[in-house]
Amino acid sequence: MVEDVLEQVVDDWLRRQGYFTRTNVRFGPRLGDAGYLARDHNQQSDLDVVAVRPAAPPGPDRVLAISCKAMQAGFSPNRWLKAAEADKVYNGKNARKHLRELWDPVWMTSLRSAVRELTGTDEFTYVLAVTRLGTGGSADTTVWKEHPVVGANLDGLPARVLTFGEMWEDLVNDVTQRIEPSHVGRLAQLLKAIEKDKPAR
Repeated sequence: MVEDVLEQVVDDWLRRQGYFTRTNVRFGPRLGDAGYLARDHNQQSDLDVVAVRPAAPPGPDRVLAISCKAMQAGFSPNRWLKAAEADKVYNGKNARKHLRELWDPVWMTSLRSAVRELTGTDEFTYVLAVTRLGTGGSADTTVWKEHPVVGANLDGLPARVLTFGEMWEDLVNDVTQRIEPSHVGRLAQLLKAIEKDKPAR
């Protein structure tokens, strides 16, 4: 069940792109994994959305592993990385715990295993979905790939950022007057409909 609104929008947007989705995919290190430390790895996390596009050719774009960050203050690769490097708090908690899989190779190994078990492939794109980037935020993930820790954990995996704004614009442009099957689609329809009643400025 998808409870977070941003996750619902991501899920709906992906389905419209031809992806099949699975939400709240559990993953986490296991006792006995190489590098396992109880204080860092004795818990579970989840991938908010895993998406597969069957019609796509083999390659990393066919499978997406998506982490959603719905903070209204914004969340971006560069601002998160700066806080993670300094081991500081970012958006209410230690930055390294926001995206454990990017900072800790044991968590990344577990994430890769979860994606492989679900999709049958090691090729996928890591996606960060955010409400907004925030002040000074950039969607460029090059800073991740060039960073010695994060780049090593990605190990060649493509990474990208999706913002609520770009997904919502696509949804509003896509909906028509036909009945929408999802709550998100129906909301986009209603908001699109009232735009016609707004007085011209």
